[in-house]
Amino acid sequence: MSRPLHIFIPREAYLLVAASMFLGFFVSLTFQGILSETENPVILDRLVILISEMLILLPPFFILKQRGIPIVQVLPLASISPITLVMAGVIVIGAVGLVSIFEVLVLPYFPIPDFLNQMEFEISQGGFWDSLVLIIAGSLVAPIVEEFIFRGILQQSLFYRYGSLIPAIVVPTVVFALFHVAYLYYLPAFLELLSLALLLSWLMVKTGNILIPVVVHGLFNLSSFTGLFIAEMEETASLGDLGLPWIILSIISAGAGWFYFKHMQLVEHDEVYLIPPLREKGF
Repeated sequence: MSRPLHIFIPREAYLLVAASMFLGFFVSLTFQGILSETENPVILDRLVILISEMLILLPPFFILKQRGIPIVQVLPLASISPITLVMAGVIVIGAVGLVSIFEVLVLPYFPIPDFLNQMEFEISQGGFWDSLVLIIAGSLVAPIVEEFIFRGILQQSLFYRYGSLIPAIVVPTVVFALFHVAYLYYLPAFLELLSLALLLSWLMVKTGNILIPVVVHGLFNLSSFTGLFIAEMEETASLGDLGLPWIILSIISAGAGWFYFKHMQLVEHDEVYLIPPLREKGF
């Protein structure tokens, strides 16, 4: 049984996403520019990342407050079974494994740019509390915030307004990729980003519950941080280094997860209400 869902018209959904992305970029770049001119502990840089992610929610929270719409009413929260949550974890294992195989195969032909190596090096630096703040920002806050914006607001607006999966999946995927601008300059990372975004959008339409893409997004990011913090995981230069058991597990997990969600009936909310523009409420 699905709960009633409130959606924005596409134009307002685009504006909200654009405002949220701009605010996140502006705050992040402004504070990082200020901190770069001073000697500061690593934890301040990490706190800027955390705060920037949280501030992305301000535009939609403000608008929803003006419309008198509780946040929960714009969240797609169709009922899901425990097995669906388990299979979400299974598909993450498969996705992470396939990404590791892909990276090993393409790295000889696409060396990682210096700026990405530097960014990953800086992420891996710092003490326990620095790393903890970064993990919370990247594996908890970012998945919640970004899925709310891209899969919650934008995807639902397009899906229920046009009744088509194509714009509902393609548009949020492209915008999600543009939001992670640092990876646009390295083709393998960009392809991985697009694949992740497509997977998250697909899981959203199949389950009708935003918790599934949030969990998958969070676990995927957590695996990425694990790879940065554990040096041994960066020393894989061939498929032999990955190990045959890991390759087999990755393929089986990805296949099992795909098979489960592929044969799940697409979930649509029975009651969908259009959030009226402010001018229609007399503002």
